Amino acid sequence: MFLIFKISERMGSIIIIVLIVAIQLVSGHNSFLKYLKTQASNMEKGLDSVIKGGEYGHAGQGSVTFSAYQSTSKSYKQHETWIYDTVLVNDGNAYNKATGTFTAPSGGVYVFTWATLTAPGKAAHPYLRVNGNYKGWTAFNNKHTSQQVWSSGSNTIVVRLKKGDKVNVASGYLAAYAREKFSSFSGWKI
Repeated sequence: MFLIFKISERMGSIIIIVLIVAIQLVSGHNSFLKYLKTQASNMEKGLDSVIKGGEYGHAGQGSVTFSAYQSTSKSYKQHETWIYDTVLVNDGNAYNKATGTFTAPSGGVYVFTWATLTAPGKAAHPYLRVNGNYKGWTAFNNKHTSQQVWSSGSNTIVVRLKKGDKVNVASGYLAAYAREKFSSFSGWKI
């Protein structure tokens, strides 16, 4: 990754140098010169932003991302919100570990992912809800088998949210059992 960054940094510098040379060659054409100077300045700002971890995909001011998991095994009733109480990351403070709910701080496109492990003889149907409406589904059921197996499942979904929309995971079908540490919920704005 460091090597790719260094190569990208060098390529950005080369592009800026080429633009400066082009500016010097066409110094007699004021409108084109002004345009090239603006482009070079914008590219330099963009490169600085990448290096400093700004708006080009690096965590910085204004980023929204969270990741949490369950610290203990839990049983949930049908339609009950799952609580992921151990927070690993909560940039933007949009995830509430007490309620298990993410509240969109701004409109845009978000990615959510959740994973669950259930025990032998148990079931889990964790569904992703947006404002109480189910948008993503996962299901696995060990209730009617004699095999002593652990079942797991996960899903990822991309949704467009408005500011204030609420997102959580809930038991969409039947009661559910989710194992500690192996049951997680994460999301981020893209």
